[in-house]
Amino acid sequence: MRPENSPGGRQRSFIEEARRRQIIASAVEVISEVGYGNASLARIAKHAGVSKGVISYHFEGKDDLMTQLVIQLYVSGAEYMVPLIAAAEGARNRLRAYLESNLSFIEANRNYVAAMTDVVMNLRDSEGKRTFDDPNGEREILDPLVLMLREGQEGGDFGEFDAVIMAKSIRDSIDSAAGRSIREPDFDMSKYSAHLCKVFDSATRKAGRDR
Repeated sequence: MRPENSPGGRQRSFIEEARRRQIIASAVEVISEVGYGNASLARIAKHAGVSKGVISYHFEGKDDLMTQLVIQLYVSGAEYMVPLIAAAEGARNRLRAYLESNLSFIEANRNYVAAMTDVVMNLRDSEGKRTFDDPNGEREILDPLVLMLREGQEGGDFGEFDAVIMAKSIRDSIDSAAGRSIREPDFDMSKYSAHLCKVFDSATRKAGRDR
């Protein structure tokens, strides 16, 4: 995988970064149209209106491009969600913001989520193992949520429960919504979001707390 800087160690220019994002966006569209297996660099280059050489300058081949596609979605998601969660006051409102921002991001990026899922299921390392089958990756997503839940318990907003199990339940519900948004074109994310917020507010709220 290339470092964050350009070849030679220099910082990427705005134009170079924009080109990388353009190529990744084209990869998303091609995967959405023909699937991961048929998403060749030649097809991606044609969709992007560039030569394969341009892709090779910015990425070390298809595997690197696909890896960066997945990383970019997580980066974009964090850029969207973190400020919304941080702006919420109180543990219960932060949990609601966490759920709503995750689900609204998925809704706004259905094609990208579908392409990323295809990549995650198919991209493999030299030993044939899935590249993204890494327990550390799940922990990086779960740990901040576990911390949020525990802080809510310590502050008296949340009741007694296993924060790790609750965090996994929340993440499984979000990931399930991502899957449904891919399989069901008419899946109503806003209704699902409202339902999930009520479910987990009830599940986490300390007994006797006002609604």
